[in-house]
Amino acid sequence: MKKLLFIFLMLAVLTGCHGLRMRVGLKGEFIDEGTLVLDGDTFTIQERIGDSLFIVWNYEHSDEKTPCYLLKYERNGFYYPQIGATSITSIDNTINYVSIDDNDVYDIKDRKILFSSPCSASGLYYLGQWKSLHLFASSDTICFSDGKCVGLQDDVFCRKPKKKGMVTLVAGAQTKDVSFGDLYNAKKKSDAPDTTIERLAKNYYIKPRSKFERMEAGFSVDLDIPKGDAESDKAIREWMMAAIRDDAFYQLENNRGIPVGKCASLKDLQLSLDEYGVLWEKLCRAEYQIEDTLELRMTCNIRVRKVADCDDYTTYYYWASLYNGGLHDLPREYYITYDKRRGGLLDVNNSVKPAMVQQFRHLALESLKTEYDFCYERENSWDDFTHSIFSFHCPMIDTSGMDDVMRSFFVHNYSCDDWAGWNGYNEKAFTEKDFPLTHFAVLPEGIVLTYHPYQIDCFAAGEYHAVIPFKEANKCLMFDYSKHEDLKPKLQRFIKW
Repeated sequence: MKKLLFIFLMLAVLTGCHGLRMRVGLKGEFIDEGTLVLDGDTFTIQERIGDSLFIVWNYEHSDEKTPCYLLKYERNGFYYPQIGATSITSIDNTINYVSIDDNDVYDIKDRKILFSSPCSASGLYYLGQWKSLHLFASSDTICFSDGKCVGLQDDVFCRKPKKKGMVTLVAGAQTKDVSFGDLYNAKKKSDAPDTTIERLAKNYYIKPRSKFERMEAGFSVDLDIPKGDAESDKAIREWMMAAIRDDAFYQLENNRGIPVGKCASLKDLQLSLDEYGVLWEKLCRAEYQIEDTLELRMTCNIRVRKVADCDDYTTYYYWASLYNGGLHDLPREYYITYDKRRGGLLDVNNSVKPAMVQQFRHLALESLKTEYDFCYERENSWDDFTHSIFSFHCPMIDTSGMDDVMRSFFVHNYSCDDWAGWNGYNEKAFTEKDFPLTHFAVLPEGIVLTYHPYQIDCFAAGEYHAVIPFKEANKCLMFDYSKHEDLKPKLQRFIKW
């Protein structure tokens, strides 16, 4: 009798909330959409995977040690626990694998650990299969199921493949479709260093003067600076200094009153940056220091990279991240091109035939719509798409009775808006006849225009790059830039070693 009682008690423990028996069927009943009762114990449904898989944890005895369970619902009406762990999360784009304890990828069908990931397995995306291997991607790494991993450069991410067996790597406006096999077998290639530029990385953050000062305030730069004396080199240096001034001092609302530093040579630019650093601290302390106390978080981090250079043009990429309060930073990125033949920076006005501006604008909008549809994972109608981006900058309420201060809370202005041709604040929705064509530049892939967060879409959508291939853009352009497609980035631009 005692032995029989002991067996019943053990079965109760093994099938209770802290010890479900693997692959032993349990009767289940939904209390509501997020709650499931299994033989008397209440579980919260953490995730649903497909039609028959559930990740659950116990509702009544929740604590840090409470295990999660992966349940499989069978047609016989029973729920079968597949595996238990401290944490279980789904993997995007697959119902065959889940993440276990943030480290392991679990094969549901074969009931075993497929492989251990060097990155967080809870944020993986399933890319597909190559030969006998499976591919998974995180924000900065692509992992093969044999354990081989390919790291992505800091500014690179991968997209859901358009074609089977391929993955799209993205760096700003530039992309590269690469096969799984080429990615697996990629070898490091030693490129000759670019002797025409100087890489400068420097931090101009304020150092505390006393124990009363607690701050993260200042700006930093990581720049590819042209070293030569050609007109293109001088023009790029001058643009670079103006852009740094605008963004770094924008935080202090002093960018318009400060002259562009000297930049006739590489040495001049370096000295001017040091002077900017000293001036930034003086202005910051004058505005925010109270006696011997300074507590502040105000940052601006800037990166500039040389993207393409040939006899016809040179193109640079600019990235900045500004923070002076709120839930997140304000990022911005764009490309800028100097035409060596004509001796000037490019924009729509000096590059697109006046009679073809409307056609060019339509091409840009078509490219933006492709990105918009990808972002929202659906095919939007042309009217819905244009209505959204044309009116996104408009306040959601009538601001006619508000003063300038109150009105400013309902709009997002960027210091680069004027240069970009955005024309600043207005309450009227754009049309296809006046939609701004911002940050016009040339890439080996075609013409690129860039739109920042809050200009045409929400912050989470990020930057929009409209890339118009030369075969479509050339009929609208005054000059042909298409003969330098050999400058497109190689695979090594996108991955780490």
